Amino acid sequence: MADQYDRLIRLIYEGIRDDAHWAAAVTQIASQLSAVGVGLGMQDMKTHQFRGLTDHGIDLNLTPTYRRLAPTNKIWIEIGRRRQPLTDQMVMTKGTFKRTELYADWFKPQEFDGVMAFPVLFKESISAVVVAFRDRTRVDFESADLARLGRFAHHFGRALSIRLDREQTAADLIAANLMLDEINHALLLVDRDARLQHANRAGRAMLEAGKVARLRRGRLEIQDAKANSIVTKMVSGGRGGELPLFKHGPEQWVIQVHPCPDGVGLSGAGRMTVKIIGLNQYSEAPTPARLRERLGLTIRQCEVIVELARGGTEAKAAKNLGIGEPTVHEHIRRVYDSLELGSRAELFALLARHGFDTISRQKDL
Repeated sequence: MADQYDRLIRLIYEGIRDDAHWAAAVTQIASQLSAVGVGLGMQDMKTHQFRGLTDHGIDLNLTPTYRRLAPTNKIWIEIGRRRQPLTDQMVMTKGTFKRTELYADWFKPQEFDGVMAFPVLFKESISAVVVAFRDRTRVDFESADLARLGRFAHHFGRALSIRLDREQTAADLIAANLMLDEINHALLLVDRDARLQHANRAGRAMLEAGKVARLRRGRLEIQDAKANSIVTKMVSGGRGGELPLFKHGPEQWVIQVHPCPDGVGLSGAGRMTVKIIGLNQYSEAPTPARLRERLGLTIRQCEVIVELARGGTEAKAAKNLGIGEPTVHEHIRRVYDSLELGSRAELFALLARHGFDTISRQKDL
């Protein structure tokens, strides 16, 4: 008997990964309880949304009927209120129960006559129960039957809690991936040995093309040898940083490396995020209004930056704006101080990160 009990408990926990194990478990429970039907389900007690998880001997064609009647299910409502196991007779008399719409439309078509339910999990407004049914040929469930069902109920609760957490994690990951895939720049998650763990859509496309970065024996490698050496040292040392500009052919790129917070999502300790930003890719032309909105600069500072982003020199910016060259230089100095920049290269890298197109081919880069 002990071996049979242990095998049943194993089935319950194996059901975390495979519904077939839970189906086998409730079939065995039905046999032990002399029940014609057993099911595991969840119901939101606020919205009455129902989700069946597994069942034995229950007509699933009647699930829409149950969903319609869920708000009037006094047995489940009482379990949600009391948070304790109940039989139908603990909630109302048999005569009263048989006059309910739930009995007429859901119980009677399946020849169910008696019911008991044992709560397995309460999570926010969610109430999950394992429920068993008997027909008229057997006596109604009693407290001793609830006790037998309770031997398995808390295991279902623990297993279900693990499954729900996994489902939520998977849903969060899908949502995160969708958000990451909307980013036009390549995002790559690597370990300290630069082995790739995850990439967004732009990152996967970049690696497949092998244009700027590629995988070499599963490790991230930047095609520019000097840039690759710097990035490799950042990653292996667990140091964040930015490689302001490097050229690959006629194009210019910025690489940012950031350590991932411990235990966040799939990252965990030791993971690094590598972001590769292509200047002038997927970008819009900077305007004074857009710069002011995104960077918080004065309108004159923004006008100066627009001139530089278009490829102009300080002298050309002064001529186009009708101001002196020393004034242009002072505006640039204040922009650098405000944004904590040290060079024109860092300025263009910042503009690229904010989605601006720049013509970054001046001699002073």
